[in-house]
Amino acid sequence: MQFQFTPEQDAFRDEVRAFLAETLTEDFWDYHAANELPGWSPRFSREAAARGLLGIAWPTEYGGLGKDVVEQTIYMEEMAYAGAPQEHHRRAVQQVGPSIMLAGTEAQKQRYLPGIAAATISFAMGLSEPNAGSDLANVETTAIRDGDEFVVNGRKRFTSGAHFSDFLWTVARTDPGAPKHRGISMMVVPLNAPGVEVRPLIDLQNRHHFNEVFLEDVRVPLDHLVGEENRGWYINAQTMDLERSGGAHIGALRRHLDQCLAAARRLQTHGNAAARPARWELAECSIRVELARLLAYRVAWLRGLGHMPNYEVSIVKLLATETHQRLANVMLNVYGLAGLDAGGEAEADTWGTAYLDMVSKTIGQGSSEIQRNVIATRGLGLPRG
Repeated sequence: MQFQFTPEQDAFRDEVRAFLAETLTEDFWDYHAANELPGWSPRFSREAAARGLLGIAWPTEYGGLGKDVVEQTIYMEEMAYAGAPQEHHRRAVQQVGPSIMLAGTEAQKQRYLPGIAAATISFAMGLSEPNAGSDLANVETTAIRDGDEFVVNGRKRFTSGAHFSDFLWTVARTDPGAPKHRGISMMVVPLNAPGVEVRPLIDLQNRHHFNEVFLEDVRVPLDHLVGEENRGWYINAQTMDLERSGGAHIGALRRHLDQCLAAARRLQTHGNAAARPARWELAECSIRVELARLLAYRVAWLRGLGHMPNYEVSIVKLLATETHQRLANVMLNVYGLAGLDAGGEAEADTWGTAYLDMVSKTIGQGSSEIQRNVIATRGLGLPRG
């Protein structure tokens, strides 16, 4: 691969940055704070869709631009770096849409993909359960055939965005007698279906992002099954690889690093003694950020060649999320006890908020232990322990 972007790719990055500068104005952020949930802006998503900036690497017949995965990664990096509110469309664009293109029927592609590309429909991820978090093979939600429908019963936990999404991209056990990794199917559940109840989960900072979703005798048409029945484990494995790939991790990591560097410079200017040794930690983190960025674009290059990287995306995810945590630790040490405050107006309060945010970074999308196991078994070929 070439370790540089083509002139066309550089021009596309400039186009995305220009859109962000035009859209994410002070008036936009004032409106967002007053009228929308944090990170969730259907208005922003529709404006991005109107520029063709959602399904960038998708075929034109499904509402995309037909560009390369590298351009899609550029878009994701720049959106995350700018802090754009992407929650209305991010999961659908990053994970669900590409999974449907890989495993869905033509009718499903026509049903969902144009709506995702236009930001008129949104998806939540219904994967984790009380007894099936990192080990999704323990899923207990059931989907039993009844005529031309499945009857779904179960409980999903840590369901991001379910309180403002249209559909649940979920796994359920369709063959209780099969081995753990078999007998699981992937399906789309409308969140407005009778029997679906969404309950909020409030985090340590009194914010509502996660939910519990209760499914009681929810009737789902058979044509909402994605891929082959009882083969959902393998579809979900691809979905998770898609979630861990892309530029969102890298854009958010670059943003975090730049915020840390700017704060450290301000503190050093004002004579904060702790800022000086932090420079070496931040320098090392800068190297890790650039390495993660190069690896992320290698993943994009491989996907553009038609491959589905596996251990490579685990390397990117592991490196990015652990660097996020390392940056948060550096700044907490710089600010001392004041850095433990969160949710206030002072600069130190924002670092306390960031520190708490980073706790979940190495758990979401598969824990660091899972990523290391993937890298060892798939990447290094080590035997399973």
